[in-house]
Amino acid sequence: MSKKSVFLSLDNWYPYITGPNVVVENYTKHMNANGNKCSLIVPSFGKKTDAEVDSKRSFHPFRVKSIVLGPLGLSGATPNHDKKLWKFLDEEKPELLHSHTPFILGRYFAKYGKKHHIPTIMTVHTNYKNDFMRVTHSRLLTRFMTWYSLQNMNNTDYIWTVSNGAAELIRDFGYKGDITVIRNGTDMTPLSEDKAKFYLDKLNSEYNLTEKENILLFVGRVVTSKNLELIFDTLRLLNKGEKKFTMLIVGKGEMLKPYKKSTADLGENIIFTGEITDRDYLKAFYMRSDLFVFPSSYDTASLVPIEAATFSLPTILIKGCPTSETVQDDFSGFCEEPVAEKWAERINSIFADKEKLKTVSENAKKYVYRSWADVVREVEEHYDAILNKSK
Repeated sequence: MSKKSVFLSLDNWYPYITGPNVVVENYTKHMNANGNKCSLIVPSFGKKTDAEVDSKRSFHPFRVKSIVLGPLGLSGATPNHDKKLWKFLDEEKPELLHSHTPFILGRYFAKYGKKHHIPTIMTVHTNYKNDFMRVTHSRLLTRFMTWYSLQNMNNTDYIWTVSNGAAELIRDFGYKGDITVIRNGTDMTPLSEDKAKFYLDKLNSEYNLTEKENILLFVGRVVTSKNLELIFDTLRLLNKGEKKFTMLIVGKGEMLKPYKKSTADLGENIIFTGEITDRDYLKAFYMRSDLFVFPSSYDTASLVPIEAATFSLPTILIKGCPTSETVQDDFSGFCEEPVAEKWAERINSIFADKEKLKTVSENAKKYVYRSWADVVREVEEHYDAILNKSK
């Protein structure tokens, strides 16, 4: 593959953690590791916050002038008013512009690419239409933002997304052009023997898990869109039987306190750990668990089932949801209708056949796991084809 100069953009960045952040971070790291010149453009969250975030990473993105958006402290890029960005792009002369947002920076890349005859790509990651409605509670604003996103997609040369389900959502927006699906990966790797023992001992001790069996795990934001109530209702049904299950909920979010209160009846069978920022410690949670549960039908291509597969931990998902595309039911994972009674029955049957669970676990590692290095090799092949076509 030829060496190339590629600029990526995203309308969000750390310290706010989202799936697209992880995607563009790994695109940037692996593209540069492969000898390319890959730059990332993101909003500024203030000099102090930017410096703190950059100190934890091997590369520093270009920060666009931004304004604070609302009480959450999120930032909105204002690229049309940033002369340093114009100068940066003009001097660096990127061969390809790849936005990971249909919003402000996606629009800017589309316009800049058209003006300077540079191919443009836009990856659409999320079900933005539902996000608009959930945040604004306004059908009018949702229609406007959907229209705005669609215009930016139509002005971009190539549209990519992360799953077939996500592609269907883009069609629902009204997009009629070609769509390329590039699935996500993970940067998770197994722990050394010494580290594994240290972190597993820590986990067992901290959460009193030493003697526990049948451990279920969820990792992600603790918010209503993740449909965690399905887990809670399922757990109540499971623990009426002879087998006792323990549910670990790893993550933080606006519903953490309310969910702790509403699940008090589950006692020690459910454990809310909060966010685990130590990645090695998080690996121990995957290693210690017997089944990963992911009840969200909102996500278009969640990263966590791929993380789980790194440790031969299979996932049960909602049948037909976009993320379920990553597994084959009863082969490399499990898919079930989003009904607590059916989930409880299915999970009981999974744990009743240990040999089959072992086989599915091995297949999860073999067929669901996908490294970011593999993803970026695929991405580079597409980049090369686009650049060759534009010559």
